Amino acid sequence: MTGLTLKLIAVVTMIIDHSGAIVFPGDIAFRYIGRLAFPLFCFLLTEGFIHTKNLFGYMIRLLVFAVISEVPFDWGLYGEYVHMDHQNVFWTLLLGLMAISCMELVQLENIYLTFMARCVIAVPYAALAQFLKTDYRAVGVLLIVSMYLLKSCFPAMIAAGGVLLSPLFSSQIEICALLSYIPMYFYNGERGRVGRIGKWGFYVFYPLHFVILGLIRDLLWT
Repeated sequence: MTGLTLKLIAVVTMIIDHSGAIVFPGDIAFRYIGRLAFPLFCFLLTEGFIHTKNLFGYMIRLLVFAVISEVPFDWGLYGEYVHMDHQNVFWTLLLGLMAISCMELVQLENIYLTFMARCVIAVPYAALAQFLKTDYRAVGVLLIVSMYLLKSCFPAMIAAGGVLLSPLFSSQIEICALLSYIPMYFYNGERGRVGRIGKWGFYVFYPLHFVILGLIRDLLWT
């Protein structure tokens, strides 16, 4: 599977998830399917970090669309223009990208000390996500960090994901997110054919789909 295929799976499952949250809140099946989306986006973020030629530009895109998406996110999910108890996923992805960017700077002679130092660096970014109440909060940032640290050992990456997505740290339905590691396993390391529309499509679609789903909700239930 190419990166584009993974992104399409992530987008489709995200739409299903948010359709359940916004339009059909009583149908939990939508939310189970939707659990696949976030880990896939985290995985794609780490791949994007590895292959990007403009890290600063990558961060700026995430920041700009985090700001743009906040009102549609709040209105779509909560029917409010400002909802301070839950921030959109772009903030989580941005903090995760900042964390692994700083972690990459640590290159010690001892690989175990390097690993430990990188883990320590991740802590404040996870804490900030928890404080700001971003989507998936600290667990979201730590999931990104685990994919970055363990990218060369897929079984260990799954194990870390299993711990972070278990009911101990997340809600009970999050364990379904482990199914997302199946398409990750078949990732072939290729980006796939992504033009300008493909590159920017998700950034634009994310806030837009909240508006569309919110309008559908209002038409159906008001």
